[in-house]
Amino acid sequence: MCGGANQCAMVAQATSADSSSADSPSANSPSANCADASVTCWCKSLEIPKELLAKLPEAARGIACICQGCSNAAMSEPAQGVRKTIDPGGREAMQLTANGQTVLISHTGAQVLSWQTDGGDVLWTASAPEYAAGKPVRGGVPVVFPWFGDHKSDPSKPAHGFARSIDWHCSVRDAASATFSCGDTPATRAMWDYAFRAELTVSLTDTLQIAMTITNTDDREFSFEQALHTYLSVGDIHEASVHGLQGVPVVEHAREPEGEWDQSAPIRFRAETDRVFQQVPDELMLQAPALDRTVTLRTSNSRSTIVWNPWPNKTARLSQMHADDWQSFVCVESANAFENAVRLAPGASHEMTLTLSVASD
Repeated sequence: MCGGANQCAMVAQATSADSSSADSPSANSPSANCADASVTCWCKSLEIPKELLAKLPEAARGIACICQGCSNAAMSEPAQGVRKTIDPGGREAMQLTANGQTVLISHTGAQVLSWQTDGGDVLWTASAPEYAAGKPVRGGVPVVFPWFGDHKSDPSKPAHGFARSIDWHCSVRDAASATFSCGDTPATRAMWDYAFRAELTVSLTDTLQIAMTITNTDDREFSFEQALHTYLSVGDIHEASVHGLQGVPVVEHAREPEGEWDQSAPIRFRAETDRVFQQVPDELMLQAPALDRTVTLRTSNSRSTIVWNPWPNKTARLSQMHADDWQSFVCVESANAFENAVRLAPGASHEMTLTLSVASD
């Protein structure tokens, strides 16, 4: 688009390997194999916005390349309704605005931090949040990958994986949608020795949609667990209830759980709750009478749901939380975990989506 060189590492390698050949590809030729996994190039670490590709003249599409400079310039100019900002700790963030609603997403962990509507923030944040580099905030929607909970064989590795703690790259899609991406690095390979690409697309209309896509860029099959660890405000946990999981297979993981509870009824909260449901339906509902609010959660390709509230004893052991924080939230986590871990063949992708909608009661 700018007439400059594309700095294509793949073409450069092909040219170097056969520099004496008269028909070697030129530095801007599309004839090189751009799918060659053995070559590292800048174009593999970011997603070129569709809007930029659409600006190519029709005759040049599929022939001309987008260079790194043009791509970076496009991503530094957010579309209307999307703007660069910082989170409360000064970390890089993006803000989406649509239909009188606002979503704040941190580059750290691609974590959705808040979803402000005319009824207030639908998401919950702990009373003493820590907005530090490489640290997830307790609240919002942390991204869990590639394992759920404690690592199965090495307790020294971070709980819930590394995705929620690393920096993600952001490319703006349109006026109310942004895509964040990350991939394997030496640091991630030291914890989980696979090549991968992860994308998180956050879209805001009259609902909040989060789509998480994992692609296996390795030459081996791998399995992973994932979750969108959604913290939801309820005002008063004693009045809140979760509907849609009646009769669904469940295991309670809480240390101090409710003694007996009716699995044929909606979930109500009377003690520490850490229930893992499997083979779950695509739609659940959270009722929060203290806030005159009902939140509907619709998912695709999510076979597990975790419902969690720490109650006061566990709250006392958790970071970023005040003693009474447990009273005002519940986590309803859309996931694929434990026996529902996902297996991906080389080159395959898996997308899990969560759509949140809110209504006043």
